[in-house]
Amino acid sequence: MDQCPAIPENIALLAGPQVFGHLFNYGLFGILIVQTYNYHLSFPDDPRPLKTFIYSLFVLECLQIVMATHDAFAVLGAGWGNYAALNSPQWLWFDTPVLSGIISASVQTFYAWRLYVLSGSPLLGVFISMVAVMQGSGAAASGIMARVINDNAEIQEKTLAPLIVWLGGSAACDIIIATLMLYFLSRSKSGLASDAMISRLIRLTVETGCATASVACVDLILFLVFRHNNLHMTPASMLSKLYTNSLMVLFNNRTHMRSLGGRIHTPGSRFWSSRTGPDGSQHTDIASGDGPRQFALRKFPAHGGDGVTDDHTVLDSQKPSAEATIV
Repeated sequence: MDQCPAIPENIALLAGPQVFGHLFNYGLFGILIVQTYNYHLSFPDDPRPLKTFIYSLFVLECLQIVMATHDAFAVLGAGWGNYAALNSPQWLWFDTPVLSGIISASVQTFYAWRLYVLSGSPLLGVFISMVAVMQGSGAAASGIMARVINDNAEIQEKTLAPLIVWLGGSAACDIIIATLMLYFLSRSKSGLASDAMISRLIRLTVETGCATASVACVDLILFLVFRHNNLHMTPASMLSKLYTNSLMVLFNNRTHMRSLGGRIHTPGSRFWSSRTGPDGSQHTDIASGDGPRQFALRKFPAHGGDGVTDDHTVLDSQKPSAEATIV
């Protein structure tokens, strides 16, 4: 009778990272469900292409979690105690590198479009899109090679080049996007009440970009340094969810801005408010005064500098100390 291979001494470093990877993956998927539901309720009037993009990413994440559940059961359930099952990639070749590459490249391409809107430079948008497609192609190549090899022990030795392109390119693209968003959004500041919203958008963009880039770098380092265990599987399993959740944070941030309700303070002496005249024309009232002023957010700007269309108006909640100038 055939005997199963002996259980290796480093079994904890082979099975443990997969357990933690699935746990983090499930946790982030739960957060994504809530974020997608909040988006569905809060922004029913978003453009159809934008909603199609977001819901398509959610469908891909649902597919990824189903395939990851199959892997978890095959290895940690039906294959419990069987080293051959533990060493088999199962559907991991598709649900981790291929789907992660598709999702991350899609999110990064969306940011490329936003940077094109901010900068007005088609070349900049094309460059970032090309980097995104490059790292996505590296992820797909890693997955296809893993499917052909079909052995976790050999995968780490034979997929080194495409995996470096995938994770290294992903981290580089995230850093480029965060840096350029910081630069162009900072240039959009004009000393008006909208600066508070721009500052928040800058902070969220940098934080989410650093999060995805950091996890991609950690995954790459673990893959290169620890070649004979599965430590890299923990960050790899949750990478796609980080991209979709980071994107949804920026979209749903508009809800937070709506709920500020008169809690934006500006240290300068200028304020502005927008109003619609009796004939339907738009006017902007600008006034100056001493000390900080409090503003109320009622809606969002019709053409936001971040590339996401919405409507808003900033209204002064205090009476101006100087006569307003109508522009």
